[in-house]
Amino acid sequence: MTNRPLAHLRRRRCFECGEPLRAEYKTVAYPESGLDNVSLANGPVWACVNGHEELEIPAVDELHDLLADIIIRKPTPLVGAEVRFLRKRLELTAREFAGRLGITSVHLSRLENGRRGLQRSKDLLVRLYCAHTLSVQHQRPCPPELISILQQLEALQASDAEHRVRHRRRTGRESSPEWVEADAR
Repeated sequence: MTNRPLAHLRRRRCFECGEPLRAEYKTVAYPESGLDNVSLANGPVWACVNGHEELEIPAVDELHDLLADIIIRKPTPLVGAEVRFLRKRLELTAREFAGRLGITSVHLSRLENGRRGLQRSKDLLVRLYCAHTLSVQHQRPCPPELISILQQLEALQASDAEHRVRHRRRTGRESSPEWVEADAR
């Protein structure tokens, strides 16, 4: 932990006790992100003599964009907290986000709270939708890696359709409201 006080900011005062603050640079957890595995390395933390600390994040939007990009590109399946982080990064309500994914808001709630796992096709769909929407919001081209995700999603949709046909032949069930409901789960 090194102290590098910034001369022009030395007059900062603690919000809790009014004592002068000094800058310390250290690694701190960032639970405000909603992700339990995020820490900020060598970030400015303002501390007073009474032990109160204030974390300073100079570029929060850029940090959250970077976190979203890391989540979208990670090689392992998404977990609930990551889905929630991406939804909030897009500034969508649970109902709006669920509608765009073709699921109910109850299903999305179960996903975000870890009570239900994310199927591979929905995992890819979440990544694709979020990456595309973020690129549009920031007026930049979609990442070339999306082509790979699209291909994986299309392959999964084809195998799902083949599975439904085999299931219908085996059970003798034709398309009906009950069948559509079973497919939606």
